[in-house]
This record gives sequence, structure tokens and C-alpha cells, in this order.
Amino acid sequence: MKAEIIAVGTELLLGQIVDTNSAHIAQQLTTIGLDLHFKSTVGDNLERIKSTMLGALSRSDIIITTGGIGPTLDDLTREAVAEVLGRPLVFQQALFDQINDFFTRLGRTASPNNRKQAFIPEGAIPIENPVGTAPGFIAEKDGKAIIAVPGVPHEMRHFIEHAVLPYLRGKLGVREVIVSRVLKLFGIGESLVDERLDDLIEAGSNPTIGLLAHTQIGEIHIRLTAKAAERAEAEALNASLEAKIRERLQEYIFGVDEETFDGVLSALLRKSGLTVSAAETDFGSSIIQTLKSMEGSGQFFRVGVTVVGPEMGQKLLSVSTSLWAGDHANDAPLAKALAEGVRRLTGSDLGIGIAGKVGMGKGEDHVVHIALARSGATDCIEQRWPSAMRFIENRMTKGALAQVRKHL
Repeated sequence: MKAEIIAVGTELLLGQIVDTNSAHIAQQLTTIGLDLHFKSTVGDNLERIKSTMLGALSRSDIIITTGGIGPTLDDLTREAVAEVLGRPLVFQQALFDQINDFFTRLGRTASPNNRKQAFIPEGAIPIENPVGTAPGFIAEKDGKAIIAVPGVPHEMRHFIEHAVLPYLRGKLGVREVIVSRVLKLFGIGESLVDERLDDLIEAGSNPTIGLLAHTQIGEIHIRLTAKAAERAEAEALNASLEAKIRERLQEYIFGVDEETFDGVLSALLRKSGLTVSAAETDFGSSIIQTLKSMEGSGQFFRVGVTVVGPEMGQKLLSVSTSLWAGDHANDAPLAKALAEGVRRLTGSDLGIGIAGKVGMGKGEDHVVHIALARSGATDCIEQRWPSAMRFIENRMTKGALAQVRKHL
């Protein structure tokens, strides 16, 4: 059985909004073993939506649409499905009651155009929406099905978990439980991860191993997927393989599944009871903003300082003006002096110092020095990136935070 996703919305087609819905749906389909063969994006045009659906029905068994089931004139998914299947739209009082109840809970009244959302193709299975105003539906014909879910991400996720996956499991006759586990890494490249896990990847049939490089955030994700009759058995299979992977890559693994780098570090800092402050030049990291926005940052983050010249560096942090002379403004001694100075100023347990140089000429790298000062010692690392490389700010910030995590 083959599946296809159609994301509906002109804003997606024009790149004004990034289509995260299709990615989430695709990931969820793998958990039930349903093969996804195509993904399409189409604007808010009835004829083009119908044409896309007809193409999907000609080659796929399950078509999941996201978006286009709102109350406005350009929400055309329900009309397109009805016309493609040759069925009229039928008003569902129960769906309209649910829409009214939702607005009542918000202390508002549904507008007349919300009534449109209670129409679904004749014979379709309605899907109520307890987290929004757009009901969905499942329209079946000749052994195939079109499943319409909202475009609002949190509503779509609710539909997939509570309605779509259960329906598909029943349709597929899925008796096995498929469980995935994602290991998240930072500080190592995809090719090196592949090299270290080469034998496990080749030997893996259950569980399987999949690698995904998230360039924008500088992370590598390792997805383990196991099948078994019971969830506990599948989890045990994943756990056994995870232990082997950790033996080879433990120093780079910072979290699993829904955990984020910032969230893990925040929890470690709060648990440790240590405090941290940061000082940087105007090179362009976001270390201060990141620390400030972490959960519970008031428990561990003391001060963040951006120093753009030698006068304030000396006045605030007692950093020698000589360290700013010429190319020295980019060197490790300045990063160390910033880390030690901000730690001394604030009385923090840890001080972070960042100094860097933007690569301006052809073939000239961006260079950053990241220092971590603590009681009795100050360490400093150098990082380089090609001048054309994107997402440097994120990686530089995460590189600095990784030094804190390593200390913890």
C-alpha cells in the first residue's frame, strides 16, 4: 500500500511558510510501516487541487491532505475532494455543534462562514476537532482513501495521533508494534557517524538505523526503528542497539527523542547548582540570548556582556587593551581574558568568552575562539568554518554551550 501527502496552501507554495506538516506526517507513517511515495504542494486553486488529487489517486492508495479546510473562500480542499469523488458536500450538524462548542469555550460566537466547515463529502467519515475549529474527514472509494486534516500544525498533530494513525493501522491490519528512538548528536559530522556505525547499519534489519543531518542546527540524528509483537519487546530491541551505539559515540550524544540541546543543558545546569556568565565581542554569536531564554535561566545565568572595543573591555572586565591590537582581537588570549573577566565580575562558577573574526576574502575562513573559565583553569578551543557556510551563528553558539555541557 502506497501513501501520498498533498500540502494545500498558496503560502506554502510561495515559501512564505515552511511546510513542517508534511515532514511530521511522513515521520509518523514510518511508525506503522506505510510507504510514502510522493509529496506535493499546491496553491489555493480548485482546479489545480483537483488535478493534484486525481494524479495522487492514480498512483497511491492513501492520500493525506493538510490545509484548505478552514472557513474562508480560499479553503477549497473539501470542495476538491467532493468533486474528485463525484459526491455532494453534506452538512453535519454534529460537526457544527462541535465548532459552536469550541467558540463558546473561548467566550466567542461562531461566525456564519464557520458553517462551511461542517460540510464534508457524502459518505465520508467525520473527524471532530477538539483543539480547533476545522473538522476533518476520511473519504473512501474503491479501496482508496483521501484523509483531510487541518493545516494548523498543532491541530494536524492531534488528528494524526488520535484519528489518522488508528484508522490506518486498522486498514493495514497492523498487528506488529513499530517503535522508534532518536539519538541526537552534536560535534561530529554525518560521514564520521556513518563510518563508526557502518557494521551496525549494514547488519541492521530489526532494528534498523537511519541517519539524518540537520545542517541548520548542526546536529546528527540517529533513528532506531524496531518491530515486535509488543511495545516492550520493540523497546528492548532498540535499547540493545542503542547501548552499542553509545559505546562508540557517547561523547557526542546529548539527548533523545523530543529533547533539545538547550533543554538538556538547562536541566544539567539547574541540577548542578552552578552559575554561568558570558562575554563576547561583536563577532555575532547568540550565546547570551540563548542562555537567557533557557527554561529556569534565572537559577544559573548571571550576566551576559557584549564588548565591542578595548576601552569597555578594560573598564568592565579588566581585559588588557593590548589584547585588542591588530589581529590579536581574534585570538585565544582575548577569549580567555573575556571568560575570566566576566567570571570575576559576576562571581559565577563558569565564565564563557567568545572572540572571532569574519572571513572577508575569498577562501578565508570564519574563525572563533571559545573559552571556558572555571576555578583553577581556563580552556579554549578554536573553530573554523568556510566563509560561505550558512548557519554559523547557531553552530558557534552551540559549540560554546557544548563546552559548558562537557564540564558538567
